[in-house]
This record gives sequence, structure tokens and C-alpha cells, in this order.
Amino acid sequence: MDCILNHCHAGADGDWILIVYYTLAVASMIIFALLSQSKTIQTAALMISGVWLLSILSFLAVGGAKYFTLVVLLDGALAYQFWRMSRTEFFPAPLCCFMIADILFILIASLFSMTEFWKIFILNRIFELTLIYIVGSSIYRIRKLRPPEQEDAVMGDGSFRFLAG
Repeated sequence: MDCILNHCHAGADGDWILIVYYTLAVASMIIFALLSQSKTIQTAALMISGVWLLSILSFLAVGGAKYFTLVVLLDGALAYQFWRMSRTEFFPAPLCCFMIADILFILIASLFSMTEFWKIFILNRIFELTLIYIVGSSIYRIRKLRPPEQEDAVMGDGSFRFLAG
């Protein structure tokens, strides 16, 4: 049996693979957020990555029911912050909804005694949606900031132009 901090079980190698996968995903989110030159996107990306790091460390150190309690508290703090940020812009509003979905899912899963595997599986999918939303918003902003003459050179003859929004 292998251990990572206080988290011991036979599949610790799989845990390392997941940690590396999400580390690369979070790092790419931060890079895209920095390239977007948006303070709101950068703030959201840094808050999400900080909470992700705390969540991983708490999962490995504490685990179990205490971990899910901590996730509810951290996601509650994020939801509140994104709600406050969404008063002036639309971008943080879906992030607030993702955090509320996390909280509601954990509470409902606790009521129905869902196994830890399925709780973590679904929470990871919600986290991936959060990352995709931030990266997508970053790419959209990067594309919108591109000068028009540079965009025409990339498009070639200009017969087909596609940009969401």
C-alpha cells in the first residue's frame, strides 16, 4: 500500500497521475488567463488555482467527510467572491453558478450516501467545466484584442470568418 501524505491506498500511482494532469490543466488555465490581459480573468484563475491547491493538500492530508466539509467552505467563499465580482461584469456569474453547483452536489450526495469515488468523479467534472470556461473566455478575449490587420492575415482570403460573439 502506497501513501501520499496521510492518504494511503493501493492506487496511489493513479492519484499521482491525476495530480499531474490537473496541475497541467491549472497551469495552462493560468497561462491563458495571463495572456488575456484581463484583471477579472486573471483574478478568477488565481483564486481557482489557489483553492484547487488547498483542496488537493486537504484531500491528501485529511480525506473523508472532513475533506468534503472543507470543499463546501472553500466553494462557498469562492461563490461569494464571484457573486460580488459579477455585480460589475458577466464573466464571474457562471463561475458563481459552478461553485453553487459544487456545494449543492456535495450536500445532496451526502444525503443519499453516495460513495466517495462518485462524489470526486462528479466534482472533477464540474472543476473541468470551470477550467474550460476560464480558458475559453481567455481565448475569446485574446482573439478580440488581436489587431484587425493581423486577423485578416491569419484568415487568408477572408472567405470564411468564424468568431463566437
